[in-house]
Amino acid sequence: MPATTPQPPSSEQVAAFDRNAWSRSIGIPGRNPRNPQAEEAIAEHESVQKAFRQNRERLREERLGREAAAGPMLYPAPELPDDTPVENVRFATRIRKALHAAGMKTIGDVREVSDAALLSLPDFGSGSLSHLREALGLPSIGGVRPKIKKPT
Repeated sequence: MPATTPQPPSSEQVAAFDRNAWSRSIGIPGRNPRNPQAEEAIAEHESVQKAFRQNRERLREERLGREAAAGPMLYPAPELPDDTPVENVRFATRIRKALHAAGMKTIGDVREVSDAALLSLPDFGSGSLSHLREALGLPSIGGVRPKIKKPT
């Protein structure tokens, strides 16, 4: 008689079998009470996963709370009021970090500064400057031209 491979239980039989009993019945050592190291490792893994999920949810709730307290994130536009905080505007990370390092807190501060002062900031080049000026609808003060978009 040829050897047959064990077949998993059908959906009707699932209620009658638990996964552990089925695994033991076909010789899989996974969750076998005779293998205490495996049981211990599985229990530790499940507790670590539970802690990870709880921590992820806690961090998500904290982030949502901070975002709600700080107000909505805004896209850069010429219509932004001068008293809008820079941290509430969706600038590129490089631009936001450079403005923060320079001590510019509001959009009004950015509008008042010259191109030369912005170009003197670390990691802030002509590309960042033209992007910033174009996003805020400002003319270039120091002669930096905005990037010309190629027609497609």
